[in-house]
Amino acid sequence: MKISDLFNEMITYFGNLDEGELTCDTYKSGNPDNEITGVGISMFATPEVIKECVNQNINFLIIHEPVFYNHWDDHIPNKLAEEKKKFIENSGITIARYHDYGHITGNDLIYEGEIKFSGLEGRKIITDICAVNRFELAEALTAKELAAKLEKNLGIKHIKIAGCPDKKGKMISCCFGTPGHVAEELADNDFVLTGEICEWEIGEMARDYAQLGYNKAVLVMGHIGSERAGMMHLADMVKEKHPELNIRYIECGEVYSYTDD
Repeated sequence: MKISDLFNEMITYFGNLDEGELTCDTYKSGNPDNEITGVGISMFATPEVIKECVNQNINFLIIHEPVFYNHWDDHIPNKLAEEKKKFIENSGITIARYHDYGHITGNDLIYEGEIKFSGLEGRKIITDICAVNRFELAEALTAKELAAKLEKNLGIKHIKIAGCPDKKGKMISCCFGTPGHVAEELADNDFVLTGEICEWEIGEMARDYAQLGYNKAVLVMGHIGSERAGMMHLADMVKEKHPELNIRYIECGEVYSYTDD
């Protein structure tokens, strides 16, 4: 099976983009006409992930986020990116991004994966906002309890809580990654799960809500922690459809280190 055949199939999993719509989901390196020796799926194409692909005889790597530090990967911004480009070229690996096609519908790839692996029990609520959905817990939790459960089940080292940490709530807005709409979602829900925030804006908003008596909190999971379960879910989907292929989810790890590591 050619790399292009698999990728053309995968971009239909969650629906199609409108004709002529621009997408960042393009090949970033390599030759899509090559026959597949193995498929790696990860959040980022870090040098360590690329090395692991080479070690496992994987020649097609699918990632969720940019390779060269800009959304479209349409330019090489600095000497580091130039060095990384040469490193990838020497590896011989073909890299493609799978982002827009995963977020194309309300019931998107990342939401499905994060809920699947989170261990949360309750009711899914699909919205018409791209990459933003909601979840109603079957049993109310505090922000601290919710964060502890997510850290354990999603393998996140540390979740930061802005707002009220110790009052129970049920309504969660899932703004995984950095999709926007966090302020609006915080106004309408008890908790917002997201990857990154601007602290002087969203963080202070959550703190003010709490100090004014509202039971509201933003749980900052880190960009990778808030989306990688979606890519794990994608790996499971491809494995189920193509058991004959060598398919591996490859963990890129969190971007931050901590003093107790």
